[in-house]
Amino acid sequence: MKKQKALKFHWEAQKAARNEDKYGVTFEVASSVFQDWHAVYFDDEEHSQNEKREMVIGRASDRRILTCFFTRTNDAVHIIAARLATHREKKEYADANNSRVIYQIK
Repeated sequence: MKKQKALKFHWEAQKAARNEDKYGVTFEVASSVFQDWHAVYFDDEEHSQNEKREMVIGRASDRRILTCFFTRTNDAVHIIAARLATHREKKEYADANNSRVIYQIK
């Protein structure tokens, strides 16, 4: 059995602080959505002019459903922003998993 390589994360400290102030989401918590086996990934074409950006909708370690915007480098995931998922994003997450989101902890 092949051992899965652990993901590495990095981000800009000032951007992380602004994100927490604005959205109430730390990048440490946001990085936990990548551990959600039910997470849903999309290309973020709207914001991909200079680099390929992606977004993931998933349940974080604190049980909130978050949307996280990121880029991939050779050896890590670079988190750009993270926030609570919108109603539409929660529906996409639930539809992809043939379930429904029963509650959202704020």
